[in-house]
Amino acid sequence: MRQTVHSLSLENASWLNHAPLSKKDLLGKIVLLDFFTYCCMNCLNVLAELKTLEKEFGSDLIVIGVHSGKHPHEKEDSTILEAMRRHKIGHCVINDADLRLWEGYGIKAWPTLVLIDPQGYVAAQYKGEGHTKELRRDIRSLIAKHELSNKTFEPECIRDEKRLLKYPQKVLASDEYLFIAHQDEVLVCSYGGDILYKVSDLTDPQDMLYFGERLYIASCEGKCIVEVSESFKQKDVWLDGLRNPYALASDGKSLFVSLAGAHQIKAYDLQTKEELVVIGQENSESLNDGRYQEAVLAQPSGIALLEDELWFVDSESSSLRCAAHGEVRSHIFDCDELQHPLDLCVGIYGDGCGGGRIFIVDSYNNAIKVYDPESKRVMTIIEELSEPSGISKKGCQLFIANTNAHEIVVFDISKMQKTILELRD
Repeated sequence: MRQTVHSLSLENASWLNHAPLSKKDLLGKIVLLDFFTYCCMNCLNVLAELKTLEKEFGSDLIVIGVHSGKHPHEKEDSTILEAMRRHKIGHCVINDADLRLWEGYGIKAWPTLVLIDPQGYVAAQYKGEGHTKELRRDIRSLIAKHELSNKTFEPECIRDEKRLLKYPQKVLASDEYLFIAHQDEVLVCSYGGDILYKVSDLTDPQDMLYFGERLYIASCEGKCIVEVSESFKQKDVWLDGLRNPYALASDGKSLFVSLAGAHQIKAYDLQTKEELVVIGQENSESLNDGRYQEAVLAQPSGIALLEDELWFVDSESSSLRCAAHGEVRSHIFDCDELQHPLDLCVGIYGDGCGGGRIFIVDSYNNAIKVYDPESKRVMTIIEELSEPSGISKKGCQLFIANTNAHEIVVFDISKMQKTILELRD
């Protein structure tokens, strides 16, 4: 670590949960700036690493999140505060909507961490996730070299209400049950809204698959797929060591998994768990089509099978793409059309409602859109949602996880009408 560059003033920045702190206020403290945007999976992974360091170093370390939004939707104070509640961010956060601090520190990618010593000099910079070991070493070195101040800073507590349904993330409509993944839990419901079972103590549950009386759950932060059996009482890890599994699909023989953190989609044999297919280059993030091994994805989120075609949305490139016959092709890649889509479902041919159509959760445009692969047309069918993130289709009904409204929206395609599902515990 070398002390060569003065840190920038934060006093005139837009502080969300603390009064502005000046450079003088921060003298005597070790400061760690976290340049992040809440749409970025790798940025969300860093949050857990930061909590570990905050717990270890206590008041010697002050973490300040610098939210430098990628999408227009993310630049509003209200949406960042909602994300702070959802992801339980307890340290100070600045809204760097105009990217003044981003550019001032020469940041090039999300996430990036900047370590500042107690005298106000930049000590080190770290790009990407997974730097806990280096940070621990460097922070200990600064503690040994400097006399630290005993002053403390307490961010304003962002209150959150107790709710039966809290930030629903994904929904799955099976023949018998409606499954809803929300914070650390999956609810097994009847279509009348009765909660029949709860699968609890999960770590950031996302998409689900119900097959052969077994429920498979993508545990995104837990980096594994959980298998639930025995009338939803038995819970086991089906496969672990995965880079942020986010969405699931199956053709009856293989389990397809979108790995948002690795920017890949993989298929595993349902019986042997053998890795069968890999789509996309690991740790590369872009919008490049081509053969499976050559294509580059950008945080693949929702996936769905339509016969032999695997449709998926890349949230970071705001695109709709399709993998089939060994090749990836992009169908929507205009950011004016989609803004950070997080999920999709397909209309099965012959079901009478939207057969062959792709229904897309256009999360940051707060809308549901439908794409016709034959005509290449996109149509908005639902608007004025609140950052939705999940969708599933059963017959003529769409079930939508309207995340920031803490509700499940039911949309009847045949009548073009929506209602709210009333849940009963």
